[in-house]
Amino acid sequence: MTTTADAFDFNPMTSPHREDPHLFYRAARARPIAFSPSLGAYMVTRYEDLCAVIDDPDTYSSSIAVPRFYDNPPEVVAELERGNVPDATAVVNEDEPRHEHYRRVFDAGFTGARVRAMMPTMRARAAELVDAFAAGHADLVGEYAVPFVQTVISAIIGLPPEDTAQIQQWTDDVVMLWNPLAPVEARVESARRLGDYTAYLQEIIDARRAEPREDLISDLVHGAHGFPGVGDEYVHTIARGAARVAGFDTTRDAITATMLAILQNPDVYRQVTDDPARAIPRVTEEALRRDAPHRGLFRITTRATELGGTPLEAGTPLLLLFGSGNRDETVFPDPDAVVLDRPNVRDHLAFGRGLHVCPGAPMARAEIRVALETLLRRLPGLRLAADYEPTFIASYFFRGLERLDVVWS
Repeated sequence: MTTTADAFDFNPMTSPHREDPHLFYRAARARPIAFSPSLGAYMVTRYEDLCAVIDDPDTYSSSIAVPRFYDNPPEVVAELERGNVPDATAVVNEDEPRHEHYRRVFDAGFTGARVRAMMPTMRARAAELVDAFAAGHADLVGEYAVPFVQTVISAIIGLPPEDTAQIQQWTDDVVMLWNPLAPVEARVESARRLGDYTAYLQEIIDARRAEPREDLISDLVHGAHGFPGVGDEYVHTIARGAARVAGFDTTRDAITATMLAILQNPDVYRQVTDDPARAIPRVTEEALRRDAPHRGLFRITTRATELGGTPLEAGTPLLLLFGSGNRDETVFPDPDAVVLDRPNVRDHLAFGRGLHVCPGAPMARAEIRVALETLLRRLPGLRLAADYEPTFIASYFFRGLERLDVVWS
């Protein structure tokens, strides 16, 4: 039973945690696992404890990893029902043995061959966006990372590029419905719009059933890797959530976080411009460690257990805060610094670990590399605008910059 004494609250939507969650993370790692009344879950912040949970799926079920639409308040659910919005279990919420089927079919969209096939699209889009910059200045969030990643993830899923703006609105609605801290009125409005998204996706699903293409929706409908296709409700859930949301927000934020780390550290900037082939992959991993774009996922205990010295009853919800584990000083010395030659940097948890490690990680790394290579090659003297101060979006799940204002000579 949770008591007031257990409470040590964390709310990533508001100050001061929105601006800098790492102050809280450091304090949380120094004390027993604590309960957040705002999040309704115990917060797991130490690297060792995070790995203990991830590596024991029998004790820590993924069934609540991300919220379900129909867990929202009744007035939100009424709008979802009116629009016939399906809400199957997401891949990341599945435990074995059901997980393998959905995961293997989902993986087909992010194979090495698919990554290689997307490289010309990535390079062309990055160059096109740089060409469109005004002379000498740009916001690398709104003018670059956002449209770049939108192009790539739409092509992977099989969504028409001309529909990007509408799909982004619907994607923002999906994120709104996952956020239990969002105002109920806002969630009602988002639920009202998702009926149109459902009809839109169903048209594409039906078209791919008749004529499959080299895209994720076709893989989901027809099957892959020796596994049959999944039902339409799962195609909706995977395409609009695990693919479109996770594939967009996290990569957008990783690109800009990595660029900020480069521009804030002159020695790092020198290394990536002198030897980009060597230094860009290294700074990418270090930025993923320092500023994991995905804050974390939930788990729930299947039995009574103990974690980090804290007893937990069966049915206890936990929030795995990967961003905290990635700066655990017992694993990553001098964790706040940007260290390009950090020997264990690939041990970071930005893409998760184990059963539910992110299937899109190779694609995301390729996108980050192309985005950075293009900027550094095309914009000599790239630097932060003189008056720029980083500010971060108010987000339950993601850690991302609102803007990244740069100039060049």
